[in-house]
Amino acid sequence: MGGAVCRLALAVIFAQASVHALRDWPTYAAIVENFRIVPPQAARLAARVVPVAELAAAALLLMPAPRIAGPALGLLLMAVFTAAIWINVARGRVNIDCGCGGASGQQLSAALVVRNLVLCTLLAATAAAPLPQDLNAALLVGVLGAAAFLVVLYFAVSQLMANARALAA
Repeated sequence: MGGAVCRLALAVIFAQASVHALRDWPTYAAIVENFRIVPPQAARLAARVVPVAELAAAALLLMPAPRIAGPALGLLLMAVFTAAIWINVARGRVNIDCGCGGASGQQLSAALVVRNLVLCTLLAATAAAPLPQDLNAALLVGVLGAAAFLVVLYFAVSQLMANARALAA
């Protein structure tokens, strides 16, 4: 059941990030370009591809077959995001927006890297977890409730990290 909970929660997180990027694509493209990981033209292309890939990861996480595709795509995306954040933190470029789709205006930090590594761990565990065969009404309510709790926890932690930086300034 834990695999189903994580799949659902991670699907919601990826879908929300995708919608956030697509809703204001010019701002998202500027954020991706500001990471200065790839040349500007490649950054604009990435800003178009990433939200679609996030939406695909969300959809694949909700599908029972192929079981590994959603977690694998999600893990690839999270690994790239985490590496880009870590590179900029190491460069001392922490005063830029992460573009995460969570807390608005969240800036880069080592805590953000840790949060993303936790998500990577959940994605890897989800890939290995078997899917429940018989999901009766009681189990379904449990899965939905636990997934909703994880999603709220994710956004609460993201907002707390954003608030901590703002209060420190």
